Amino acid sequence: MKRGKKNLPAGQAAIEFIIVSVVIFFFLFLLLSMGIVFVVASYLDYATFMAARTYKTGAFQQSSQERAAREVFNGYFDKVNGIARNPQLQFVRTDPNSVRTEGLMASWDIELFYLPPFFVGTNVPPSTIRLTSEAHLGRDPSSAECQGFFSNFASRLGVGEEFAEIMEDNGC
Repeated sequence: MKRGKKNLPAGQAAIEFIIVSVVIFFFLFLLLSMGIVFVVASYLDYATFMAARTYKTGAFQQSSQERAAREVFNGYFDKVNGIARNPQLQFVRTDPNSVRTEGLMASWDIELFYLPPFFVGTNVPPSTIRLTSEAHLGRDPSSAECQGFFSNFASRLGVGEEFAEIMEDNGC
């Protein structure tokens, strides 16, 4: 069938439109996926900071500081739990001799580009990446650690351990 000056078969424009549309939609979805990754990564970076801030606050024992930090991080993570997966929260120390360098390292998995399940099966999608965020605000000594320090200090001075027991705050 002839159309104008060129010999174009019928339907060629539709095929070209489909090919171009597929490419455009691929880049559109890639751009949207990257936007979601950046927003979720920023949000979880903030969640890591807030958990480190909670970890820094004083408590009677270090275990209660860790538990409170986990609760804060999980509270934030629950809001993006379908987009990000497999959260891990570790308490790290950059200087082994100082509690002032303690902090948190959070990591999670996120899909860089969504692939339908019939392409992936039951395995981890090949577009899944692992992201990590760290926040080091230090950790204030717990009341128990502080009282132990002052008990040792008082016994070395010969003042008596009653000195540490009458402290009303942690004094550290």
